[in-house]
Amino acid sequence: MALHALGLLKSTLLDYPGEVAATLFTSGCNLSCPYCHNPELVSGPAPDDFLTREQVMAYLRKRSCVLGGVCITGGEPTLHTDLPELVSEIHELGLKVKVDTNGTLPERLAELDADYFAMDLKASPAHYDRVGMPDAGDRLQRSMGIIRASGADYEFRTTVVPGIVFDEDVDEICECLAPGDTYTLAQYRPLMTLDPAYESVGPYPISTLEAMRDRCAARGVDTHVRAGK
Repeated sequence: MALHALGLLKSTLLDYPGEVAATLFTSGCNLSCPYCHNPELVSGPAPDDFLTREQVMAYLRKRSCVLGGVCITGGEPTLHTDLPELVSEIHELGLKVKVDTNGTLPERLAELDADYFAMDLKASPAHYDRVGMPDAGDRLQRSMGIIRASGADYEFRTTVVPGIVFDEDVDEICECLAPGDTYTLAQYRPLMTLDPAYESVGPYPISTLEAMRDRCAARGVDTHVRAGK
């Protein structure tokens, strides 16, 4: 898959920690998380409101004096074989690049010269059948090692979705994390989802996420809770 078209959020203070950033959206994903909030990006053609790559780069070039970085998210960006070239083009504008990934394509991650990685851990590695990839465990471990060794800033994160992520999942994820890792537990928000049934799933209370956080922190992992908004 090639990055001929991209979605563009022109400015955000949320997607790239510490930076005023633009966010680029890629289409296509190799997982099928039923709670996905970007269902239009999972399969099929790129949405009609996507811009050409040339249009996106022209915007970034024009705004490079006020932006600090660009976040590339999806879908799953690493499905696109020319992602390393896009990262390089953005770097040539003097902008940092953050890549959001599900970590299921470690060889593709190893090709990226990103400044920041945010890798989603959807459940414990043993339970990725819940998101459409039962054999993901080894891939996830390899991706986590590649990200740690990259020299880039990074975080691991889990959206704590009732019915997908349970207490024991978070405990098992924390066993995969290392002291010094940054880990974020995000409260689920019932918005538009790939499986419409998840639009009526209520989130865990913050107190549940805080208890999960405390158990991870006890393992030496820098763990944070992000409330849904």
